[in-house]
Amino acid sequence: MVFEAHALRDGSSLSSIMKPDNDLQMYNGIVEYCAKYNIPRDNLLDILEDQKVLPMIRGKATEYVGAAFLRQVLDPREWSVDKLNLNPQAGRFDEDISITFRFTGQRFKAETKNAVRGGFKLRSRNVPVPHFQVKCHKSRSNLTRQSTTNDRYLVGEFDLLLCNVSNAIFKGKPLASGLPLIQDQEALEWLKEFYGVKTDAELARSTYDDWRLCLPLSIADGEGVIPRNPVVRMIDDSDWFKDDSLAHNLRSLINGL
Repeated sequence: MVFEAHALRDGSSLSSIMKPDNDLQMYNGIVEYCAKYNIPRDNLLDILEDQKVLPMIRGKATEYVGAAFLRQVLDPREWSVDKLNLNPQAGRFDEDISITFRFTGQRFKAETKNAVRGGFKLRSRNVPVPHFQVKCHKSRSNLTRQSTTNDRYLVGEFDLLLCNVSNAIFKGKPLASGLPLIQDQEALEWLKEFYGVKTDAELARSTYDDWRLCLPLSIADGEGVIPRNPVVRMIDDSDWFKDDSLAHNLRSLINGL
């Protein structure tokens, strides 16, 4: 759905600019949602763009975008992909996406995570090549005990981890609304050359579409614990792969194949 942002802010009617039936249905859904949860429609965009709210919305959106990405990449004759909306139970986390191999019925859990905000670096002390980190840990609000691995995932809790690069290029803890880019101009120029784009908007779009995937065992430590912020190298990372290797790596998890 595309509409003028000021329409929600100044209270003007949206029905006049939303012609297709599906747009009108979505508009009616927004109206009902705001009424149900007592959200002022005139301030809806201001609420959604609040820097405390936006990360939560983008995190949930990544699950749906990730599921759409998997459906696009995997052959539907062999694989089915389902976006799950399960209520997390005590001591367990909610499962994002289910991938089923149709020929055997074996099911795999896929976990979507965003990159660490503003985390793209051309080099760092431990990683001398362009890289970013993935925010891969459990919500602290759901912790029931304290230990060194309390907020970390363990191998076996999910079968596939996927993220895209986008969050890494957006400035962390910005004062302004929206998603301003990091201020490292050298890094931004490297990224634009890497993706073959010229504008900031093209760069953002390219990072949204650049998905990186891994099997948890490949990044876990010797105790089977997955790092809170695993590193992804932009080029030739042996632990992370692109979409063209997804089906092959999933088949490696199937017994007998």
